[in-house]
Amino acid sequence: MYGIDRKRYLWVILSALLQGLLLGQYAVTRSGLFLALPLPLLTVLPFAFWLAQEHWGRRLKRFLGGLTLVLSAFCAYRLWSLYPPDGVFLSMPSQGMDLLRICMAAFLLLPFFQCRIATWSWHVPYSDIFFQLCRNVFLLFQAAIMTVVFWALLLTASLLFDIVGLDFVPGILFHPLVAAPLTSLTVAISITLALKHPGIDSLGRWILSILAWLLPPFSALSFVFIACLPYSGLKTLWSTGQASSLMLLLQLGTILLANAAWLDGTRSPFRNRAVGALAKVSLLCLPAYTALCLYSLGLRIQQYGLSVDRIHAAFLVVVTGIWGLGYAGAILLRQWPSAIGRINTASALILSVLVVAMNSPLLDPYRLAANNQVDRLLGGQITPADFDYLYLRFSLGRYGNYALARLKDAAHPRADSIRRRIEAAMRVDPLAHWRDVRSGTVPESQRRDILHNAAVYPAGRRLSPELTERLIRLWEGDDGVLRSLRRSSDAVFVFEDVLTQGENGGEALLVIRPGIGLVLEVASGEPRVAGFFQGSFSPEGLSTQDVSAAEPQFRDVMIRGDRYRILPWPGSQPVR
Repeated sequence: MYGIDRKRYLWVILSALLQGLLLGQYAVTRSGLFLALPLPLLTVLPFAFWLAQEHWGRRLKRFLGGLTLVLSAFCAYRLWSLYPPDGVFLSMPSQGMDLLRICMAAFLLLPFFQCRIATWSWHVPYSDIFFQLCRNVFLLFQAAIMTVVFWALLLTASLLFDIVGLDFVPGILFHPLVAAPLTSLTVAISITLALKHPGIDSLGRWILSILAWLLPPFSALSFVFIACLPYSGLKTLWSTGQASSLMLLLQLGTILLANAAWLDGTRSPFRNRAVGALAKVSLLCLPAYTALCLYSLGLRIQQYGLSVDRIHAAFLVVVTGIWGLGYAGAILLRQWPSAIGRINTASALILSVLVVAMNSPLLDPYRLAANNQVDRLLGGQITPADFDYLYLRFSLGRYGNYALARLKDAAHPRADSIRRRIEAAMRVDPLAHWRDVRSGTVPESQRRDILHNAAVYPAGRRLSPELTERLIRLWEGDDGVLRSLRRSSDAVFVFEDVLTQGENGGEALLVIRPGIGLVLEVASGEPRVAGFFQGSFSPEGLSTQDVSAAEPQFRDVMIRGDRYRILPWPGSQPVR
């Protein structure tokens, strides 16, 4: 037994060091082919080994071997689907969400395999699977606490080294190639030591009993939220801009607290019927949250089409919706809480199937987004001037470039314009493009296209080539109005006499966006930001007659030679 433990501990240390070194190198490099590092394989596989290490033997090795093959297949497909035709790796945009999906599926399925390895049977009671899942949660939780404590001590030590003149020590400790291996070692050793402690299971049950009593007040908040919606209306909800995210968090919190309360479904944690009924209210609200999220997401898709981010959001909504419908249905059919095990098992399997499908051509987010965007252009839902060709080329990988080739040969009333724009997009330098993306602005070629196709008033006026080039250079500044433009329909440009005679003439260029406008002085030289204005207006449907200059409501005040502008009192009505 001593030899087996020593061998296991050696593999734990080696796997932690290897994981840390590769993650550290990934953090340092962040360019070239190293961006294609299979993060799901590098993350999921070691954690699965550390959590299941107590079952050391042939069965565990077979499980880890099978998991390695599956994760390798996922990573190989993603690498193929995102490999750029020009062979230059600048970004792997899917890695974050791919990693999240695979971690969710692996975390939910791992307890099944742990019980399978321990008993060599698939006929395992749900209670064993559930408490194995809870054990994994608490192992990771205590490992996170130990990691925080460890780095707090290292931070204190580095400050002490800095005081005594050894200022090079903090630089070494916090370098990614040192910090990442130390973090991985801390997590792995924390899990290994916790597995040897006999009190981990009792501690977990105690924490679950505490979390169970958070469900009734959480249910009350959910009920109040749903009850207030008919009075506040959906418009107020959408105006927050974070409605879907908040409702997803509410659903996830409800699902987690429900499992903490009813555990494996063999008992009810609430002796008081009123408290138990209140706890069930939040479960009955789950389908309403799902419907609202789907409605909100549907509006965005109808307006802008499918994107990779919206497909990822749809995945989260569907997954939480499956659990929510299952829990609400069990309550309505009077099968709660005995059905919680069947619902959780079925939902975990459906989640795994979705993860497999989204990491294959079947439901690949990049393939779906590319095809949908092309169909919207060919169907007339978006004009060639407003279509984002660079999104297909640089953000949708191989499928995006396939879509551009298809679009180039497609029949369209403005096929010549589409082909010219595709050829311009293909000439964009990848390095320059990603520098612009990381800086938070659109690429230079896209800026020129936006300005060329934007609406300009008065009728007959245009942005001259000289002014266009100056505006493109101004785009690089800190101005939020120009930097936020993504398509030509986002704003209108109006030449209007709004400047006083003392400021190089009266004409200025107004850039009008929804709710905000920018005043640019363009009489001579480089455009200069002269001011801005805000209000409840939109560029949609504006004409020459809708915009004009007006005399100020108040004159400025001079006090000892300094000029002060009088502003309207807050809450006062605008002058008509």
